Amino acid sequence: MDAGDPATPTDASHPPQSPSEQTPRKLPDDLPTSLDDRRPFSSYGEETELYDGWQGKQPSQYITAPTPARALTFDLHLDTPAYDDEETFARIQDSDSRLMEMVAAQAHHREDGSPGQDEDAIAMDDKLSDSEKKEILQKSLNMAASNGDVARIQKLVGGRAKQYVDVNQPDEEGTVPLIYASCFGHHEVVAALLNAGAIVDKQDRNQWSALMWAMTNRHKQIAKMLLDHGADPDIKSSSGGTALDFVQPGSDFSHYLHENGYHFGASSLGDDFYNSGFSQDRFEEEMAENEMKRRMLMQESAANLESPTDLEVDEEEFIWDRCVGDQMFVFQADKLDAIFDLIITNMTPQRSPSQKPIPANLIFLMARYAHYHMTASLLDDVLTRAMDLINDVIERCQWDMTMLAFWISNATLLLHYLKKDVGLVQATSKYQLELAELINETFILIIRDAERRMNKVLDVAMLDHETIPGLDDIAFQGEWKVFKSKPKTKDEPPEKRFRPPSPKRRAQTSPRNITSLLSSTLFVLDLYDVHSVITSQILSQLLYWIGAELFNRVMTTKKYLSRTKAMQIRMNVSVIEDWARTNNRQPEHYEHGSTISTGETTVDAARRHLAPIIQLLQWLQCFSSLGEDHESLVGTLVQLQRLTPTQLIHAVKNYRAEVGEKSLPKAHMKFLTQLQRGEQSLIKRPLTPMVEATESGTTTPAGRNGTPAPTPVNKEPSTPQKASAPSISSPVEQDTDPPMNRNALTLDQSLMLPFSLPTSTDMLISYGAGIGGTNRERARKYIPTVPAEVLSKLNLDGDGRRRAGSIGTIGTTAQGWRNSAF
Repeated sequence: MDAGDPATPTDASHPPQSPSEQTPRKLPDDLPTSLDDRRPFSSYGEETELYDGWQGKQPSQYITAPTPARALTFDLHLDTPAYDDEETFARIQDSDSRLMEMVAAQAHHREDGSPGQDEDAIAMDDKLSDSEKKEILQKSLNMAASNGDVARIQKLVGGRAKQYVDVNQPDEEGTVPLIYASCFGHHEVVAALLNAGAIVDKQDRNQWSALMWAMTNRHKQIAKMLLDHGADPDIKSSSGGTALDFVQPGSDFSHYLHENGYHFGASSLGDDFYNSGFSQDRFEEEMAENEMKRRMLMQESAANLESPTDLEVDEEEFIWDRCVGDQMFVFQADKLDAIFDLIITNMTPQRSPSQKPIPANLIFLMARYAHYHMTASLLDDVLTRAMDLINDVIERCQWDMTMLAFWISNATLLLHYLKKDVGLVQATSKYQLELAELINETFILIIRDAERRMNKVLDVAMLDHETIPGLDDIAFQGEWKVFKSKPKTKDEPPEKRFRPPSPKRRAQTSPRNITSLLSSTLFVLDLYDVHSVITSQILSQLLYWIGAELFNRVMTTKKYLSRTKAMQIRMNVSVIEDWARTNNRQPEHYEHGSTISTGETTVDAARRHLAPIIQLLQWLQCFSSLGEDHESLVGTLVQLQRLTPTQLIHAVKNYRAEVGEKSLPKAHMKFLTQLQRGEQSLIKRPLTPMVEATESGTTTPAGRNGTPAPTPVNKEPSTPQKASAPSISSPVEQDTDPPMNRNALTLDQSLMLPFSLPTSTDMLISYGAGIGGTNRERARKYIPTVPAEVLSKLNLDGDGRRRAGSIGTIGTTAQGWRNSAF
């Protein structure tokens, strides 16, 4: 029934009311009364304990649930709190807001002003009621405490007005006078109030005590006074903080309280597992750790600055002119096989700096013991067996560049040790020659392994790869297409043609495969500390092989003798040039006392060895456009000094001319023929050795940057000779060229360039502290030592002393060596 319906007989008990007296019926509680039907989201409490059914009959069958992680907040403010400092940051903000309230209350008291007459007079005034006197004098007490008026405080709490004031009564803001005085740093007022009976732990409406305000505002004397009167530092405010939360560890305030006998480290935040920063005990530990870290950083910085540290001063210098007790390795003659099995036969190349030179270091220390304290026959036995085993390992791993680089590095370092030791340099001259031969053979094996890898992809990567797409559709003269031509594909739009190559196209074989192999070779050589002089010669030999192979394949393959193919190959060769510039190396080779290295750089080697193929490609691109001008021909030939007339004529005769492209005029061909016969001498002879060049002589072409006039690699070992001074001129003069056949068509890609070992000066600089002795870190790296791991494998303890069943030891005394070893 609606509210407006007329009364029915069933409503007899309720007499009808007039329309003005009728009231609407009450609506149900669950009926919406507004269009805003949003309801607050009800949050459910997290489970604090979970039943653990796996514990069976254990006493505790419940485990505590982990606390849900809180979402991180992102803020760009400089003072944004950390994740763990949220509560601390909230307390700091709370402190600031409370302080602003106190300042506002102080200003309010000043606005009220003083009562205008003496407090005693107000207390004795009969016109004022007791309630009015209490109100006036209480406000005066609060204002005096806030402003630091000690005289008025003493008069109020000790004079006639004493009965009308209460030192523990809060004002309208809920703050007692003691809190005002503690907040604003009025030390004498605090003392007067405490003497008058003020409750020291009285709190304001925010549950802040006087001690909290004193510590917040760093009032040390007031805080100490409150603590002396029994203030409780563990009282919590409405936000859950205590007075100790405002004491910064390590601050003057903290030290002041600590010196006065107040220690809060154990009671502050000791229960907080994750944040013990405010704990005094933990703070002292952190300070000690920070001090240790600071000392370590200072020591590291001193090492980086090459300043003498205590470690360097205490470190014993290796003596090369005599053998002292702990600078040799004492061994038993019948244990040589076990030692060499460990450091040679079963040795695996390691990357750590202390593990890489283990074979060279241990063999050298054994040689010192045999030479200085034993017999010459034992020295011969040690070095002979070591050389034989190293040769066996190299022969077994001749296709493993990692092993080859490891052993060429150790052989070079061992050769340096033998030359530097005053006593061994004469006694081991025969073995020094064997080491030089071993290094040379390993050098050749590294070259052959790298050439084998590059030869698999050289044609596809350098000769057939198309850097510029679309040049295969060019028609050549005299070439008939027997089969039906394929339908021409639609030209790609420029945006697709010139966009960067797709990943699929990048995965195809390209010049990047060759540069990747070069980079891998260089990485392995650097990884095992191969001397820079040897590394530069390896790169130079590989660049020569690449240039000679490309030259021969272009010269002997007709499909490459065209202008368009020459353009493609030239762009591919430029990738090798870019790699040489990016990975340019300067060998540490010094001559005649010079402090500047004079070896051939990688860029110079690439420029020298790639010159024949580059000039051949230039000749293929330009000779058809020379025309009848003889001067243009002569000017072009002068720039192509690395090509012989035979090679120029062969390229012209086998050239694939495009449709409509002119050939070289007959007059120019006649001139090239005269050059071939020796009737003309307008250009210099080429510098690159040819296939038919005589190899019986003892000299080979000299380098463009002054590399020594080399000798072919002989099977007999030769003592490394000192290189001659570098020359600034580019090509060598004609009288220094080796005799060669002018009719040679191809280059000798199998020719080994002259190989020279690093000189004694080079090794002293590279394996020592450098020029001026500034690089002490590198000098310590190449001191002959044996790591503790190797000593443990030899059944030695950490100090190098022999245990029962050991096979060697680090000697201590001459008599002890002989007694313990034999």
